[in-house]
Amino acid sequence: MTVRACYVVNAVDETSVPADIARGLVEHTDAEVDILAWFAAEGFHGDDAVGVTCLDAPDTTTGIDRDTYRRAREFLREYDVVQAHHNHSGSFAKAIGRRLGLPVVSREGNMRRGFNRLGRVANGLTNPLADRVVCNSRAVYDSFRRWERLALPEAKVVFIPNGVEFDRLDAADGDGWRSAHGVDDDAVLVGTAGLLTEQKDHATLIRAVAAARSASDRPVELAIAGDGPLEADLRETARAAGVADSVHFLGRLDRSAVYELLDALDVYAMPSRWEGFSAAAVEAVGSGTPCVFSTIPPFVEPYEEVARFHPVGDHEALARHLVGLAADPAERRRLGSAGRDLVQRRYTVERVAERYRSLYAEITD
Repeated sequence: MTVRACYVVNAVDETSVPADIARGLVEHTDAEVDILAWFAAEGFHGDDAVGVTCLDAPDTTTGIDRDTYRRAREFLREYDVVQAHHNHSGSFAKAIGRRLGLPVVSREGNMRRGFNRLGRVANGLTNPLADRVVCNSRAVYDSFRRWERLALPEAKVVFIPNGVEFDRLDAADGDGWRSAHGVDDDAVLVGTAGLLTEQKDHATLIRAVAAARSASDRPVELAIAGDGPLEADLRETARAAGVADSVHFLGRLDRSAVYELLDALDVYAMPSRWEGFSAAAVEAVGSGTPCVFSTIPPFVEPYEEVARFHPVGDHEALARHLVGLAADPAERRRLGSAGRDLVQRRYTVERVAERYRSLYAEITD
């Protein structure tokens, strides 16, 4: 029997993981999935197959009023499953779904240190209302506060990672990317994608590139895709390290442009201080680009055999990996091929969709 699920999110756009999951379910299973955006909705790849409705909730401290609650309740009562994705809207969605007597799933996609205190409390207090809590990595569950774990039986917790759409990755063409962005043809091009925040630790990557340029026989350049509050600080870091002309800040890119960047890179580097299960990382590994990551469990556990690693915040260790890979194209090819094979076996969007569909069957029987 077909199941109808509604994903409740704060906002949705081209970069939204909930949109990826919804599209995967529609394309690869018999499930029907719609998205209810609490505050804002923009178009995304595949939105012709996934219905999107925006509540335009009030921009207030609570983000809800009587009319918003009423409209959300009337909308959600038409579905078989409610799936909450973000702390704010998700807390309301879990309460509404439970009040309507509907099966509820809460998806957890980031470490608790990535939330503010109010978000942690609201999410932790409402998670026991869910029939299942889906964590995209064990590290996410391990980051739950003790009181959250006491309130939530572990039997309710399921682990489902993010998935990769290989057809979109493989359609990307990075030919001409270097010339279009002023990158030396002889340079080893290192890249990364993510918000310019403390979590992603771009400063360590910039300092590593500066050190690698001094030690490598080949020039090393860095491309950073993403925007965020630390951009001015990071530009100053590049200037102080003497590599301002070799660090290319690309701003926020749409998904297809990120995939073109991946196709143009020699090495992908992500020195994050913490992650859940990074969509950017699994796509980079799946693209066949050799990767260097920080030694946090969400990187080491899935990619231990197919990537290089350095201690968190250690730019010198990261630089040594960059220099070594710059001088060894055979090793770059080996890592890239091994990484792509691993992702094709474990982390395709089809496999992820099947696991969500099985979960819905379990809680709606």
